[in-house]
Amino acid sequence: MNYINKNQLPENISSIKDVNEYYDQNVNDLITYLFKKTKFNKHDILNYYKAYFKNIINKKIQDDYIYLIEEFSNSILPIILKSKYPRQGTYQLLRFIDAIQPNFEFIEMAILNSFSHKKISDIFTFSGHATNLLSKDIRLLEILDPYYEIKLNKNINIYQKEFSKISVNEDEETILNKLRKTHRQLKFQIIVSIITDELKVEDAAYEFYLLAHCTLQKVQKIAVHLISKEKKIDPTALDDFGILSYGRFAQNLMTSNSDLDLVFIFPDRNQSFQNLKTYHFILSLIAQKMISILSSKTSQNLIYEIDTKLGPKVSISSNACTLSEFKSFHENETFSWEKMALMKSKLVFKDSNFQNELEKVIQKLKLQTINSKNLIQEINEMRRIVIKPETKKKNEKQNNLNISENVENKIHWYETKYSLGGQRDIEFLEFFFNNPKCYEIIENLDEKKYFIKKAKMFYFIIDQYVNLTYSNQKPSRLTNQILEKLQRNLNIKDLGSLKMSLKKTKNEINKYLSLILEHSL
Repeated sequence: MNYINKNQLPENISSIKDVNEYYDQNVNDLITYLFKKTKFNKHDILNYYKAYFKNIINKKIQDDYIYLIEEFSNSILPIILKSKYPRQGTYQLLRFIDAIQPNFEFIEMAILNSFSHKKISDIFTFSGHATNLLSKDIRLLEILDPYYEIKLNKNINIYQKEFSKISVNEDEETILNKLRKTHRQLKFQIIVSIITDELKVEDAAYEFYLLAHCTLQKVQKIAVHLISKEKKIDPTALDDFGILSYGRFAQNLMTSNSDLDLVFIFPDRNQSFQNLKTYHFILSLIAQKMISILSSKTSQNLIYEIDTKLGPKVSISSNACTLSEFKSFHENETFSWEKMALMKSKLVFKDSNFQNELEKVIQKLKLQTINSKNLIQEINEMRRIVIKPETKKKNEKQNNLNISENVENKIHWYETKYSLGGQRDIEFLEFFFNNPKCYEIIENLDEKKYFIKKAKMFYFIIDQYVNLTYSNQKPSRLTNQILEKLQRNLNIKDLGSLKMSLKKTKNEINKYLSLILEHSL
């Protein structure tokens, strides 16, 4: 039961500029204190905490609950204040207590698990995103136990074992709650392993991939079970279809906030259905159910954002297609950039006869020639370079992938995906650099290829750490610990050098691609 409507607090703090007139005055006073002082007094901090919680906790339980807040704070604050990041840690402790109140069981368990307080402190000093996850589920305290037995080591069985504990024979709400909790628990463990340096940031991408793979595997079973039960259909008649992945998921380059780019592909016909329209309707329900399970926003938050824009928009569904529709789309309708995206796609499961047949079709489609001139025109359109009206055919399909829409003035300095010289431009360069004509346009092309390879990893490490800091909205400023980890992992001495190195890398990549666009390979 919630006793109050909780104030929205900033997810992270990095300077006194985080003081805001819309926040509780006691929160603003705490932030001001943290950034104006160089030494901190535990009793001063506790006074800010008590002043804040006296305003929001129901008076009937106020004395008992604030006593527990003091007990927990007295135990963990000394650890936080001795850390390298006491400001962020002290603030996140307030956010954590605020998020779980008035849950007596949770705060009492946090007090009892004193052996985990060092790791809890590591989480609080790291980011608001990690703090948010911990505050969602009391069971996550188990993961912080120094003797927690499950260690991540690129083993898919760890993830499959956890999801296998979810029975599809319960009611839908129970199934979905267990699914979200299991996903959050495993995601939290990956993040904690990165925070504590038990897991290299480069290796974390594969762990996030395994988590997404096993989540999707379980969600497919759940969706088929629920739809077959609702429509009174044998589930074995519905479970043979393909899921094609694109982007980071397909390339094992996932971060904590990565979405899933998916296309659901079904057989043209099914012997269990004489009526083709009925079959197509059921297919659309399964695809929609999977998307709903994964991306519906609840109090527990969504599991993944799902993007299906890379699939054909056909009559049966905007989210699913048949094999023949998928094949026709890629043979007759796709833009060059969509063909290029297909080259890096991957079928998620290859277990059935249909999935094996689909894999052969996909591999054959990947052999299609991509017209470089068409791709260059599409890239120019994405970059908002004016194309003469007469060059566009009547009723021509619109290109919906935009790299830049004057975004250079809108994005944060650490953004690498949509900015000029960013990740998308690297993908285009990787394609163009395979063309022998590039040797005539770009000097020392082999050196440039090596530079692109390093830039790709440079961007990935930045993305991996940045995406660990926030849950919904990207921060305007990164936390000190994130910046330090970036500088250490990238072997860069300070923030100014990091920004300069990123800007220089983007400029170089943009220069290489601009040369190719000008010469129209």
